[in-house]
Amino acid sequence: MAGMVPDIRWRSWALGAGLMGVLLLLATLPPFVDLPLRVLVMHAFAPVCHQIAERSFHVDGTALAVCHRCYGIYWGLFVGPVAYLWVCRWEARLWAHSKLLVALSLIPLGMDWTVGALGVWDNTPLSRVVTGGIFGLMAGLFVALALSSPTSEPKAQRAPGVAATGNQFAGHEP
Repeated sequence: MAGMVPDIRWRSWALGAGLMGVLLLLATLPPFVDLPLRVLVMHAFAPVCHQIAERSFHVDGTALAVCHRCYGIYWGLFVGPVAYLWVCRWEARLWAHSKLLVALSLIPLGMDWTVGALGVWDNTPLSRVVTGGIFGLMAGLFVALALSSPTSEPKAQRAPGVAATGNQFAGHEP
């Protein structure tokens, strides 16, 4: 079974997982820092989140930097690289269906938002976190897949007639 698991570029995987962890940490940070840093972090997340206080988690009366749904997305982004370690053997199938899988992961999020906006029912913090987390997990999985997969490396561009291992500047092989 060891032959079925593809090689993983561990440094790239760790970089991706670390970056997702930093994003989650920053989103969680405001209640735990002094006002100047809190304002900076809140401003940093403002372009990607509405930050409505009633739709955000609070710690000791201070809101996190993002709303419930965005917090779920950041948790999913963080968990995605870990999930990749279990699903990397299906790399080819995942890439083949990547657009469909990402689109499907947006359906629960869109439905939760739509039924709330239409007044069919009030979505809850739990529904917002879970639906955001589903999308974030899928997005994090594909970030890890793109960074970690040896097959995701871009193919080298070279001029016609120049060998892959040769000295491309001199136009001859060693």
